[in-house]
Amino acid sequence: MNNLLCWPLAIGCGLLAVASHAQTPTTPAEQQVAQLVRDFQAAEQAYDPTALARLTAEQYIEISPRGEVDERARFLGFYQPELRKPWPPLTANEEQIRVLGPTALDVLKLTYTLPGPGGTSRTQAVRATFVAQLGAQGWRLVSAQYTAIVPAAAPAK
Repeated sequence: MNNLLCWPLAIGCGLLAVASHAQTPTTPAEQQVAQLVRDFQAAEQAYDPTALARLTAEQYIEISPRGEVDERARFLGFYQPELRKPWPPLTANEEQIRVLGPTALDVLKLTYTLPGPGGTSRTQAVRATFVAQLGAQGWRLVSAQYTAIVPAAAPAK
């Protein structure tokens, strides 16, 4: 499977696999933002562009680990039901939520396992940053950015 196609698939099921978070949302706003991100991830995994449109603002923009920028219409096009593919195993942790008035950030580490040749697998991780804004219709995502986490180099001998 192409790595470029795998990262959105991996990210989409991330929060569904979370057993615990680094931060437990404590305020109502933090809880609402955490739920928004979980709902967004579930809608991605379900390839539900209607739900994704409801959860994102018109000005939504997404940035991939490779730095590719997708406006909302293009992003929604990736999640048509007929394009559905299987999702790799994924865990999410290290969640941190910051609410700054009508804007909030939800930052997570997403680690996923991709199949490799000959029955092997490899693990990759990204830092996902979601930006939400509170408006008349509640919290909606305005941005998501996925930054690849490059493994540390082995120490020189």
